[in-house]
Amino acid sequence: MTTKNMLTVIGVLLGLQGIGIFVGAETITTQAFAVWQPDDTGIKIGTMLHQAMGVTCLMVAVILLFARDLKPVDGAKVLMGAAIGIALTTAHGFYNMLSTDVQPPLPLLLFMSALAVVAFVTAMKAKAASTEGA
Repeated sequence: MTTKNMLTVIGVLLGLQGIGIFVGAETITTQAFAVWQPDDTGIKIGTMLHQAMGVTCLMVAVILLFARDLKPVDGAKVLMGAAIGIALTTAHGFYNMLSTDVQPPLPLLLFMSALAVVAFVTAMKAKAASTEGA
């Protein structure tokens, strides 16, 4: 895949994820933390934090979509940052799955892991191609 295509794919997916997290914040909070039986205050706090996370996903999506028009070598730097960011957030999801009672959806974690790998490889190829052409 090209840098521009990967920035587009990740931007669109993060945008959709952000909208989904924002709209479903209360449901996500209620279901994800059901094992701890949160009261109304806990659900309200969890909902607000999930909404903030949804908006943050949208913010990153907008940045990635605007980065599509950069030169490939510059877009590759943004893509590398996105790959690292996705890897970190996915690692945090696996950490929660393995060390707490909270169970993030495994298919999503695996999908995001694969997306991070593809983004990393694409960014490295774009960087290598730019150094060869220089």
